[in-house]
Amino acid sequence: MIEKKTNSETKIDFHKLVQYRNERNPFSVDAGVEIIEIKDGYAKAVLRVDERKVNPIGSVHGGCLFTLADTTAGSAATSHGVWMTTLDADIHFMRPALHQKKLYAEANEIKRGANISLYSVSITDEEGAELVRATFTFASLHKPIEDMGPDNENL
Repeated sequence: MIEKKTNSETKIDFHKLVQYRNERNPFSVDAGVEIIEIKDGYAKAVLRVDERKVNPIGSVHGGCLFTLADTTAGSAATSHGVWMTTLDADIHFMRPALHQKKLYAEANEIKRGANISLYSVSITDEEGAELVRATFTFASLHKPIEDMGPDNENL
């Protein structure tokens, strides 16, 4: 997944990272979130909506939308090959996600730091209307992705 070229240059296989993120995140998988693209400082995901994801008024539940946003931002944050963890989030629900089959989230890097990084997320419906906007702050764990995981006691 990660090929070290020099001490300061790392090449990421984004296809493998997408596969890794989709296979190794059971909470997001159970929530119906699928990462569909990752590149430097960017990620895109889709949420397939079913009756288990809506609230009593028929809108996608806010917790589900938060999960979509957090998972997408986390995927963008790991695009540099290092594990990150969410420090905080600020989320704005601007429109109800009524009668939706799929929602899309896109995360973009605002600032990447040695320890702390900031990402913006936009969630849209199939017509492109923005429903949610959020920012997420992540802390670097300073561990390469290949050094940690469910089978590794360092996690």
